[in-house]
Amino acid sequence: MSTKRALSSDQQLHVRQELRQRIYTTLQFAKDLPAQECLQEVKTRLLAIQAYCETIDKTFIVVEERITCDQYDLGGYKLNAATLFRGPSADASVAICVTDRGSLLHRTSPQWQAYRNVGDIGCNIPLAS
Repeated sequence: MSTKRALSSDQQLHVRQELRQRIYTTLQFAKDLPAQECLQEVKTRLLAIQAYCETIDKTFIVVEERITCDQYDLGGYKLNAATLFRGPSADASVAICVTDRGSLLHRTSPQWQAYRNVGDIGCNIPLAS
C-alpha cells in the first residue's frame, strides 16, 4: 500500500502545467490524423498521461464513454456518434471528444473548442488556433 505524498504548491503548479502541455501536444498531433487513428492516438496518450501521474502519486482518471453528437452541447445530430474522454464526473469540465467522422474537440470550461470540425458538430464551436 502506498501513501500519497503531498505536493508543494510549486510542484502542483508544475504538474498542472505539464498536464496541460501534454494534452495540448496530444490535440495538436491528433488533429491531422484520420478519424480512427485520431481516436487511438488520443486514447494512447491519455493512458500515458495517466501512467505519468501514477509515478508522481497524482490521481488522473480517464473515463471513456460512447455518446452521440447531440449530447454535451456538441451541437451535432443524434445519428452521429463519438467517443468522449472525461474525468470520473459525468459533468467534468475537462474533456476530449473524437467523433466517428473525425472531429476533435477539447473542453476546459463550459465551452468546447474544436481542433478539427468535419461537419458533424455544431458550427458555433470555435476552432482552436
